[in-house]
Amino acid sequence: MGDPCGIGPEVVLKALTSQRIGNEADFVILGSERILRDVAENLVLNVKIHSLRRNSGFSKMVEGVADGINVLDLDNVSGWDTFSRKPLPECGRASVEYIQEAINLAMGNRIDAMVTAPVSKEAIKMPGYEFTGHTELLKEMTSTKNVVMMMVGGKLRVAFVTTHLAIKDITHFINQENVFSTLKITETGLKKFFHLERPRIAVCALNPHCGDGGRFGTEESEFIVPAIKQAQEVGIDCKGPISADMVFNQAIHGDFDVVVVHYHDQGTIPIKLCAFESGVNITLGIPFIRTSPTHGTAFDIAGKGIANPGSMIEAIRMAMTMTNEAVNLNP
Repeated sequence: MGDPCGIGPEVVLKALTSQRIGNEADFVILGSERILRDVAENLVLNVKIHSLRRNSGFSKMVEGVADGINVLDLDNVSGWDTFSRKPLPECGRASVEYIQEAINLAMGNRIDAMVTAPVSKEAIKMPGYEFTGHTELLKEMTSTKNVVMMMVGGKLRVAFVTTHLAIKDITHFINQENVFSTLKITETGLKKFFHLERPRIAVCALNPHCGDGGRFGTEESEFIVPAIKQAQEVGIDCKGPISADMVFNQAIHGDFDVVVVHYHDQGTIPIKLCAFESGVNITLGIPFIRTSPTHGTAFDIAGKGIANPGSMIEAIRMAMTMTNEAVNLNP
């Protein structure tokens, strides 16, 4: 459900009651039944909400409750103020517990995929959590060595070497091992979930003009070029580094299937320019499928009933498609 104070409950309900989400999958929301009922009432949604409990026989999926929306209520939001539209410690803790429960269900093979609504990084820090977002928590709880955040929107796919870091810290994580790992995991994910037998990967430069022979930085020559050569030696079709002011235009026009970028805004800006209301975030490398919208909690419009569910709808559809692709590969 995401942060209870944000637009997560609204976009989840709007998405699951949308005609664009069919009956090809069974859904259960991890969140607060009371909050979801309040949101449904405010949105004037004619939908039945069925409450489940952890000890109520929750099986691999909910059977026999197909005429409404199923909610696994964790009973972890006690005094939620429906008028608070800001980061709160209680909501930060609840957001994390929803994610943790979903990961446990996925790791126990009780669900096939998870779609996460937005959380507030400020709120999840308030109760003492140190990780910076979904991707980092997924990596930690699944004991996965390397994960890749990939965003998809319009004609563009972007995979990230680093995720949520301060600009001043980025260069400390740009090394041959991290770039190569990103290339390898990205290629595997595109083959597995996107019908691409030999994905064409562009590697974005970190510095302006690809470092301009070392004048603007040496990361290209020291780390990025060696990682590209290492990837090419094992059969990965990748080219670069290509200057950031050129590579996205080339990808949009069909020259590449994905662009590997090095830091958060380098990739999220072009994705949101192409697909602000329909982008999808995918975590590659973990042992199950996870997607999410590419927007945040939007506290400023939460509770007003005007949140666009497009990105959540696409995230759910993407999770369904990826699940079907995985099943077809491993019948």
